[in-house]
Amino acid sequence: MGKTADVVAWAPGRINVIGGHTDYNGGLALPGAINRWISVALHARSDDSIRVRSLDFGGELTGTAESVRPTDASWSRFVAGCLAVFGERVALPSGFDAVFTGDVPDGAGLSSSAALSVAWMTALREWTGAPIDDLDLVRMAQAVEHRFLGVKCGLLDQIGSLMATPGGLLLVDFQSLTVAPVKVGLTDIRWVVLHSGVRRELASSSYLDRVDECAEGLLRVQQRDPSIRTVRDVTPDVLEPDRIGERRLRHVLSENARVLRAVQAVEAGDAETLGVILGEAHASLRDDYEVSCAQLDWLVESASRHPGCYGARMVGGGFGGCTLNLVRADQTESFIESTLSAYRSRCSETPRSFAFDLVAGADANSF
Repeated sequence: MGKTADVVAWAPGRINVIGGHTDYNGGLALPGAINRWISVALHARSDDSIRVRSLDFGGELTGTAESVRPTDASWSRFVAGCLAVFGERVALPSGFDAVFTGDVPDGAGLSSSAALSVAWMTALREWTGAPIDDLDLVRMAQAVEHRFLGVKCGLLDQIGSLMATPGGLLLVDFQSLTVAPVKVGLTDIRWVVLHSGVRRELASSSYLDRVDECAEGLLRVQQRDPSIRTVRDVTPDVLEPDRIGERRLRHVLSENARVLRAVQAVEAGDAETLGVILGEAHASLRDDYEVSCAQLDWLVESASRHPGCYGARMVGGGFGGCTLNLVRADQTESFIESTLSAYRSRCSETPRSFAFDLVAGADANSF
């Protein structure tokens, strides 16, 4: 738009080492931010007009500081949602011109949508100087997905994108909403993400069914034992795994235990043990939670055959997207080449690969 930015904000995508589908069940997870970002540049106007352009997808979103209506472009729903949710909390001081861009892979289970919402919320907080703490900001970013995208997600993606520490991971307790930094003792490893080529759209998938099934499973358990208030009160011995909802809860309980084991392995630098835990998590997501697919299973199976891979699991909401692989750093290229070659021989989809470092969470600068 040919103007100097008053505010530039950025938010990274995230990986979740362990803790799949635990966030909306009040469980535990171990996310970290990756070195792929979405950035927003904003220039304040003297009137109340708003113009937003996507440098990657094209198109323009227009409106006023009081009202912005999304276009047919899917990105505009995120931006309009961010402006609406933020505006309910803090009145915008004026209109603005803005552009945004990024390199977080879209539809890959690396939280490109959360990065977009967090980047915008961070930009608006910086611009207005609003006294909004990080937990409030991630709740606001979550509200955008709930209200404007129809995805009843938990807070995992938003917390990972906003609160991550450089080179570290976060132990997140979604019941108490506490976040603790975890020092990574692992050395000579790379976090490799393999995209199956199967695009996932959470709002139109079975993701929402899993949310409902967990709630139904908890209700059944509570009917048998009224002392149980949350999923964290449930123990494996009270579950009836022939019931779908309770099988979903069995995954959540076993995953919470895996998160705690994974924290110990990460801090101790024990890649072998962490790899085993990743494999266990994939099996649980595949069998108890049933959010994997044939392509993801084949990627994990192919990865496990490579001597440089400690372990692998599907990540993200499921039904497509990516696997996360813990790989020896000096065998990263060999791992990617051989695993994707084996995958192509079985699947028609076109896979992609990414190798990531752990970085700090979202931030912003004013000029």
